[in-house]
Amino acid sequence: METALVLQCGRQSLVPKTWQLGWNGAGVVITTVSPVCPSLCFPYCPSRLLVGAPWDGNGQGDIYKCGVRLQNSSCAKANLGTGGWVWPVREMNVTPCSFLMSPPKACAPLWSQECGTSVFSSGRCVHLNEELQLMGTIAPTAQRCSTYMDIILVLDGSNSIYPWEEVQAFLGNILGRFFIGPGQTQVRQWYLGHHSVPKAGMVSPSPSRGRETRTAMAIRQACTESFSPAQGGRPGATRLLLVVTDGESHDGDELPAALEECDRHNVTRYAIAVLGHYLRRQQDPEDFIREIKFIASDPDEKYFFNVTDEAALNDIVDALGDRIFSLEGTHGDNESAFELEMSQIGFSIHHLEDGILFGMVGAYDWEGGVLEESQRGRIVPPWEAFQEEFPLELKNHAAYLGYSVSSLQLPGGQRLLVAGAPRFQHKGKVLLFQLDPMGTVTVAQALMGEQIGSYFGSEVLALDLEGDGDSDLLLVGAPTYLGGQSRETGRVYVYRVGQVRG
Repeated sequence: METALVLQCGRQSLVPKTWQLGWNGAGVVITTVSPVCPSLCFPYCPSRLLVGAPWDGNGQGDIYKCGVRLQNSSCAKANLGTGGWVWPVREMNVTPCSFLMSPPKACAPLWSQECGTSVFSSGRCVHLNEELQLMGTIAPTAQRCSTYMDIILVLDGSNSIYPWEEVQAFLGNILGRFFIGPGQTQVRQWYLGHHSVPKAGMVSPSPSRGRETRTAMAIRQACTESFSPAQGGRPGATRLLLVVTDGESHDGDELPAALEECDRHNVTRYAIAVLGHYLRRQQDPEDFIREIKFIASDPDEKYFFNVTDEAALNDIVDALGDRIFSLEGTHGDNESAFELEMSQIGFSIHHLEDGILFGMVGAYDWEGGVLEESQRGRIVPPWEAFQEEFPLELKNHAAYLGYSVSSLQLPGGQRLLVAGAPRFQHKGKVLLFQLDPMGTVTVAQALMGEQIGSYFGSEVLALDLEGDGDSDLLLVGAPTYLGGQSRETGRVYVYRVGQVRG
């Protein structure tokens, strides 16, 4: 029987246990351990110490550089929270003496961005120089909001749309549903009619202008000119045209060509038919409705609206807003479909020889994940890559894969990545795996926790005792392990990386 060393309450106690670990493409083994030197478990730089203060500065967080081994040593504050990239810093992740060997990094997993009514905590990290000054940011999971839209309002300015006050109220209400701001939505307005001129940055709607309804001309100009960078259009923004009119156009024969221009410029069109002018005169609006449906993108059920009169415009504000700004990260009734929006990058971080391994504890509905950024590029394995170890029937149990990350260097130059999932089946799990450039995961070993609620895998650490570049030990923490008399004593499992069996 092999043995595994358990460090518990400051004492070393040997517990009979057989463990396997390693990788040769077919099968490997881990043996057990001997006592570990504390200085090897807790390395430090001889002259400086970097200390994270996550709640410093009203919760924005900061980092301090402190002298060590000197009497009356002081700490210097980096003042990271005073920059334009204010966010809370959870930890300073440093490998032994990396402050001297390579630029240190600070991570803020709770760095968030507003997208419409949602707040996404994608997280970010920063590179710092020796003086703890910002050298660059790392935000591999930050995504552009789905509310990043350029919207053009094309309004009927003829005298037939009446009363204009109702249209003004509608415009004010619908603007209130738009998430206007940098990185989200911007809005411009066009009027239908002769000699119409675009009015940018609409704040309060203008009065009716009269003249003919020149719908095709306005649509063509809006689609070909108003979305251009010269007019303030933003590359990569979703282009949306909202047409509101109460009558057939006087240039209807030009509509097909105008709409072709919109399609060519990737402009999505919502169209609203106001029937008040027809109903007040007891006229048949069938041709008018047909034209407005032609203007709207397909399908009509999503992009076409008709209202009985101008006052009824306000009845569709909520429905129109919901169709334009469907909530990101959801799918169906009460069914979440978050991917990387809540990844909290930087919650855990591990330096590789040629890059960085990030844990994404909040990715994929908090099932978790990992991300490698190295000389091989950015590698983000999809959640399906881990399905064999995290079966679909356990979905939505929030395993928190990536809560901790590390790597093992094996003889012969092979490397295994390590990631902890402390909430898997409430006992915890640690995966040792290889990751290829296409995001394919090959699991070499899975270590399971023993006790419910112990948070096994919340910390992992690989150690090279012999200084030969190969990993000799893997430490796995279970901080809430219950010991004797149901006391929360915690436990550290220490594994010796053995030779591959032939």
